[in-house]
Amino acid sequence: KLPEVQVTALCDVDENVLTRRKDELAKQDTAVKTYADYRKLLESTDVDVVVIGTPDHWHCLQMVEACQAGKDVYVEKPVGNSIAECQ
Repeated sequence: KLPEVQVTALCDVDENVLTRRKDELAKQDTAVKTYADYRKLLESTDVDVVVIGTPDHWHCLQMVEACQAGKDVYVEKPVGNSIAECQ
């Protein structure tokens, strides 16, 4: 809903979720690429920012890899599941 933000991609391991969300965006005249593997999404030059809303045990790995790929990241709490992971 923000004019300066453009959704370019969605990622989910559940094909049904991807299809449903892609169709919802299509009704708003927004075409997106879809990915089942987040690592493929991170390779995309069309993606500047990643929002991580996965189960907790994926937060740390996906956040680190997104940062390494040069993406800005918004990650839900917790960042990690242990003190060591967070460090």
